[in-house]
Amino acid sequence: MKTIIKVYPNTIRARIFTALILTGFLSISSNFTLIKNATAASANLMPESRNELITENLTTNNLPRRVEAAVLRDASKRSQISVKELKIVESTPQTWNNGCLGVSQSSEICTQALVPGWKVVVSDGKQRWVYHTNSNGRLLRIASTQTGGNSETKLPESLKNAVILAASQRLSLPISQLNIVQAKQRTWKNGCLNLPRPDEGCTQALVSGWKVVIGAVDQTLVYHTNASGSALRLNEKASEIAENRITPVSIAKSELPPPINSNVIFRQIKSGGLFARTQETVLLNDGRIIRYEKGDANDPKRQVWQVSPQQVRQFQRLLEKNELSFQNLSYPATKGSADYITYTVTTSDGTIQYNDVSQSNLPKDLQTVVKAWNEIRAQAIANQIPDEIKPLPIPVSELPPQLDRNVVFRQIKSGGFIGKTYETILLNDGRLMEYRIGDTNDSERRVWRVSQQKVREFQQFLKDHRFNESENLSYPANNGSADYITYTVTSDDTTVRYNDISQNNLPKNLQAVVKAWNQIRKTYQ
Repeated sequence: MKTIIKVYPNTIRARIFTALILTGFLSISSNFTLIKNATAASANLMPESRNELITENLTTNNLPRRVEAAVLRDASKRSQISVKELKIVESTPQTWNNGCLGVSQSSEICTQALVPGWKVVVSDGKQRWVYHTNSNGRLLRIASTQTGGNSETKLPESLKNAVILAASQRLSLPISQLNIVQAKQRTWKNGCLNLPRPDEGCTQALVSGWKVVIGAVDQTLVYHTNASGSALRLNEKASEIAENRITPVSIAKSELPPPINSNVIFRQIKSGGLFARTQETVLLNDGRIIRYEKGDANDPKRQVWQVSPQQVRQFQRLLEKNELSFQNLSYPATKGSADYITYTVTTSDGTIQYNDVSQSNLPKDLQTVVKAWNEIRAQAIANQIPDEIKPLPIPVSELPPQLDRNVVFRQIKSGGFIGKTYETILLNDGRLMEYRIGDTNDSERRVWRVSQQKVREFQQFLKDHRFNESENLSYPANNGSADYITYTVTSDDTTVRYNDISQNNLPKNLQAVVKAWNQIRKTYQ
């Protein structure tokens, strides 16, 4: 019994001792890890300023790059500070309670829809700007500005109030939307504060004062003042003022037009004006621009134009380059406007609405797109397809048989005075064959040889001009035409029908294909 008692405590002591040793190892290992991490942090992550420390602690990693870039760009414009000197020190996801992002202007009507977005704080180490944005940064507003202890920005209160009030009246913006982004003491050379008006006599005495820069969204005002603010003048040359600037509002879901189809690149709906008509114009990815009046079942004023594939690609690149905010925004007309025309334009990204009254005051990227759209429509008028030869689908019962595998291209020529029907085919081995359909003796068959290089060039030409996207269309002759010749041309699974009367009014890409085909026939026949 004594032996048992003696062994039992020894066993307990051994276990406790072992546990203590293991705990010590783990503690030492943990301390090594912490020391290593702390050393790495001090070597590589130690912030150089309080600004960077705030950035590390408060900035989330989920802030989209577009939002970051948009906020920094706007803060740079406001403060006239390089983007490189600005940093985002805080970013928090938010859901704003209205289309004004929780920052409304006086007498401004805000849509009461929830808008997901971000609260972003930018700093240059001396000042902080608080922004409210939507989810992608294309819509943003400044909520407040916080000034640090920079002695240059410590303006006399009376002078600060005078400049802010003048800027508010000049821009028709509430004081809450303005902030002082720079203030420096200056000594002006004359009583006109270095800004004499035409034919104005200025006293030639030195005047102590301030140069004050006021910031608003996309606008900057530069003021020259005396020491008290009782005299001040706007330096219009140094200022960036968007006259009659329009604040966009969100379009209610119930007012949004239907989304565009997959084959549509751009759509414009034009409504209002004196005649209150509504026209819709679409640009298709095959280069066709189609305009028609909405609600007109007979569609007598339907118009079709054609632009080149290159023009289509250029317009698509322009949309991407300008990163236009098609986020269901509306730029309303100024108060008191009447009989104005409203334009609603849509891409795959969304919709923007504006009008002819406010068009010149739109954001520059939107103005660029509107200008390019108007230009591409104006250029397309030269290629207009008249109403009497609007393309029509060829009925399935009238489609010719599909090509054999060894046939590159086929033309069926029918009608005219003679009334005979001839078929000409180009084979992939270079043979060019023509024969009369219905000739049982095959007495009129003729065969020529085309070089392999020409065959390949013609095949590539068909691809470049998107012939296979013509969708089995027919371009009929003008009403009243007679004794005309009809051509039915086929490549792969696509057929186009036209005639010698309407040939010159075909879309440019089809005219080019017809011309290339006729050159092959004339060269080798």
